[in-house]
Amino acid sequence: MIGKKGPAVLMSPFRRLIYGIVIAGLAVAALGAATVMVFEDRNALPDQVTQVQGKQFLPSQKPEGWPKTTGRVFGVLAATFLFFQFGLSSKLKPLDRVFGLHRVLYFHRVLGLSLVILASLHPLFMFASDPAGIGPLRLAIWPKLIGVLLLIGLWTGVCVALWRRFLAVPYQEWHLMHRLAMFSAVGILTLHMWNVTDDFHRGWPLYGLGAAVLLYAALFAWKIILKPVFLRRRLYRVTKIDRAGKDIHTVEMIPGDGKMFPYAPGQFAFVTFFSEGLPVERHHWTLSSSPTRPKSCMFTIKCSGDFTSLIGRLKTGDQAAVDGPYGLFSHLAHRLSADTELVMVAGGIGITPMLSMLRYMADTDDRRKVILIWSNRTEKHILCREELERIKGKHPELAIHHVLTREEGFQGQTGRLTLRTLKELLAGCSRGAAVFVCGPPPMMADVCRNMRRLGFKKSHIYREKFSY
Repeated sequence: MIGKKGPAVLMSPFRRLIYGIVIAGLAVAALGAATVMVFEDRNALPDQVTQVQGKQFLPSQKPEGWPKTTGRVFGVLAATFLFFQFGLSSKLKPLDRVFGLHRVLYFHRVLGLSLVILASLHPLFMFASDPAGIGPLRLAIWPKLIGVLLLIGLWTGVCVALWRRFLAVPYQEWHLMHRLAMFSAVGILTLHMWNVTDDFHRGWPLYGLGAAVLLYAALFAWKIILKPVFLRRRLYRVTKIDRAGKDIHTVEMIPGDGKMFPYAPGQFAFVTFFSEGLPVERHHWTLSSSPTRPKSCMFTIKCSGDFTSLIGRLKTGDQAAVDGPYGLFSHLAHRLSADTELVMVAGGIGITPMLSMLRYMADTDDRRKVILIWSNRTEKHILCREELERIKGKHPELAIHHVLTREEGFQGQTGRLTLRTLKELLAGCSRGAAVFVCGPPPMMADVCRNMRRLGFKKSHIYREKFSY
């Protein structure tokens, strides 16, 4: 589980760098190969009519102009990006180990917008030198028409994803529709590529398209069919549900087979509860327990949404599928030296990864200097206060600062975590400290900006993202 160099689920920063370069190189190579092999094959076309599966294709007798060539490049790149998308959105642990899931999903969003732009430019350049190829509308040009349908669908998917909250579309419903739409898009894309041109009917383009479809199908089988079956065979059982604070519950679970998965303090997992009182939905929460206590795991959950407001309905004995761990938000993930100071800044329920790290340090007798700054609305929102005081009693270098935003008469710090407040609380802290920030996105953005203004290195500031 946890060796001398840290948990086996974490890579060293150097290994992450090497693997990152390799993965990026392979992705660039795939893009280059997808583009080059199409044009190599076109240049090698014979000057006679080619017959494939009873259909006749007449290759061009003169070189293409640059607009059409550019259009083909855009089309091939957009197609390759679309095949990449499922891999990026599948929450694959190897990618998480190297880049962190928040970076992978951010790249997924950027790549999605890029592919829609490239897909839009593709027909514009293809028909720039041959406008007559656009019409009139007839059944014979159905491969082009489904390409138009695909482009409309892609733009619709991007717009709904960007403005989902404005459109008031629940996440679970959107996620299901988005997934089904993208699977359909890949099918329509393959149909379009196979029928709109004969480029993919022979040679390396045929092998490349076949390999892409097979890899996509294999990933689909793993993600949609095999992995859920595997998780259902290793269910966890709820053993305790405690009210940890105002609108907050801590759920403790044990593995049904007695084998707890390894994880690092601060990491999170995706959980699907099977309970009569809850809908069957997949959600992610931080593991607030410590891996030094391997018989069970704990999730501390705030009642802040339609699903989490029902957490109190859980009963002991209910089962859950747990998929984890994920994330790089851990002091062990960055191989900090034993004397590196830590600054932990939490907002509300953002304390959960810090709880895990502090529990781990208490269990492993890690005596480094730690400053915890925790912002809450009122004292009623402070959870595990007695436990934190016990940890502080064993850890003389731990300083805990509570900052309350809506508590009148509080003797400590009040108000927001402004630059002035942080400067005061961190007066004796080394600017070489590692900073961990977790909380609502606006709060994290403000804190990270203020920490940089106070002299903390940007490369030493780590933040956790809640949205996946």
